[in-house]
Amino acid sequence: MEAHRYGLSAAALKYLAALFMLVDHIGMVFPTMLTELGLPTWADGLPRLIGRLAFPIFAYFVAEGCRRTRFFHRYLIRLGACALLSQAPFTLATGVWGGSVLLTFFLSAGAIYGYERLSKAEHGPAVSAIPLFAACALALLLNVDYGFPAVLLIFALYLCGDNRRRKLLCLGAGLALLYLLYQPLIGLLSLPLFRPDWMAGYLLHALPVFALYALCAEASLLLLAWYRGQLGVQSKWFFYVFYPAHLLGLWALGLALN
Repeated sequence: MEAHRYGLSAAALKYLAALFMLVDHIGMVFPTMLTELGLPTWADGLPRLIGRLAFPIFAYFVAEGCRRTRFFHRYLIRLGACALLSQAPFTLATGVWGGSVLLTFFLSAGAIYGYERLSKAEHGPAVSAIPLFAACALALLLNVDYGFPAVLLIFALYLCGDNRRRKLLCLGAGLALLYLLYQPLIGLLSLPLFRPDWMAGYLLHALPVFALYALCAEASLLLLAWYRGQLGVQSKWFFYVFYPAHLLGLWALGLALN
C-alpha cells in the first residue's frame, strides 16, 4: 500500500475507533444517562450514533491485518482467545445474548485463513469458499454482533487487496446494505406474521433510525480516507485488553450505581 506523509496512522484510527466504541457501550449500559443530566430526550441516542463509527474502522483493519500479518495463525489465535475471554464481560455489560464483535472478527479472519490455505493448495473457488460459508453459518448460529453480513464484508475488504479506493467503496456499499436492508429485515422477521399494521408501524419508526445509523457509519469513510498507510505507534496488546476491560468496568459501574 502506498504510504503518505500526512494523514492518520493505523494506530491513530484504531484508538479513535476504541473511543467511539467506549461511547457506544456507555450508551448501551446507561441508556438514559443524558436525559438524567438534564438534556433533551433525543440526546440519549447520541452515544449510539457516535458508536456507529467504530465497527467500520475495526473491520477495515481486521481485513488489512489478515493480509499483512506474517504469522496468520498467531493473529487468529489472539483474536479467538480474546473473543472467548470477552464473551462473559460483553453479556454482563450489555445484556445481549449473542457473540460479541470480537467473535465476528474471529470468524471473519478464520474464513480468510481457510480461504488462503485452500487457495494455495490449488483447490477450486467452490472448495476455497467453504470456510466462508462455514463462518457465515456460525455467525447465524451464534447470533454474533452485526451478523453474517459483517463476515462477508470483511472478506470482501480482504479481496480488495491494496486498492484503497476499492476498499472504501466496498465498505460504503456494505454498510448501506447492513443498516438499510439486513437490520430492518431482522427486525421485521421478529414481528408476528400477518400483522401488516405492526410491520408498517415498525418501518415508519425504525427506518429513520437505521438511516441515521447508516449515515454515521458511512462518516467513518472520511476518517479512513485520511489513512496514510503506516502502522504508527501502538501497543500490540492494548486492544485485546481494552475490549474486555472496558466492558467489565462499565458492568461494575452499573452495579455500583444501581
